[in-house]
Amino acid sequence: MRLIPCAALLAVLAFAAPPAAPGAVAGAYPAASRQAPALFGTREIFSPDMAPFDKWTGMLARFRREQAAGQRACARVAPAACEPIEWRQLLGALRGLDLRAKLDRVNAAVNRHPYVASQRNWGESNHWETPFEFLRKSGQCQDYAIAKYMLLRAAGVAAAQLRVLVLRDTRLGRDHAVAVAYVEGEAFLLDNQIGAVVTARSVHHYQPYYSINEEGWWLHIGPNARYASAADGALR
Repeated sequence: MRLIPCAALLAVLAFAAPPAAPGAVAGAYPAASRQAPALFGTREIFSPDMAPFDKWTGMLARFRREQAAGQRACARVAPAACEPIEWRQLLGALRGLDLRAKLDRVNAAVNRHPYVASQRNWGESNHWETPFEFLRKSGQCQDYAIAKYMLLRAAGVAAAQLRVLVLRDTRLGRDHAVAVAYVEGEAFLLDNQIGAVVTARSVHHYQPYYSINEEGWWLHIGPNARYASAADGALR
C-alpha cells in the first residue's frame, strides 16, 4: 500500500492561528470523556466550545443531512442517492467484532482508498469531507481520519472513546491528522501513513496541536505539544 502524507498546513485543516486557550482547566471535562494516558505525554485542556472549528462542525452538520437524505432516497428505491454501498458493507462487516478488531477492519478499509488532495476534489485546499464524500471521491489526511471516526461511531463506538487528532509530523516537517481510539485505557492511532493500527506510545515523531470529537476539543500542551511554549505560558 502506498501511503502519502498530508501536505496541508494547519491553517488549511481548521484555522489560521492557534485557538485561544480554553477557559476550562486540565481534566475539567465530562467524566465519560476522560481517557488515559494523555496523548503523547501532553497535558490536555478540554473545552466544549467548538465555535473556532467550523470545518469540523460544518462537516458534522453536512453529514447528518446526507444520512437523512440517503435514508429517504433508499426508502423510495433511488439507489444513486442512497448512502454509499461500501458504507453499508463495512457496517455489516463490523457487526459482532470486538472494539480492537473493529479498529483493524476500519483502518485497513479506509487506507485502501487513494490519497487525493482537496484542491483536486473540491477546488479548495481546506474542505473537510464527510465519510460519504470520502468513500465516493477519496481525500487527504483529515478525510481519512474523519471517515474512520464516523465509521466507528456508526458501528456503536461511543464518542468518548474517539477523537480526530491534528498534529505535526516532525519527521516529515508537515501537519497531519489521524483518528484516535481508546481501548481499555490504551490510545491507538488509525493513520493513513501507517499501514497497521498502532499504539500512540509507539510513535515518537508526532507533536499534537489539538484533538476533537463531538463533545468538545482538547488543546495539547507540554514539552511534546506543538504549542508547548505559547500554551504553557498562557495557561499558567
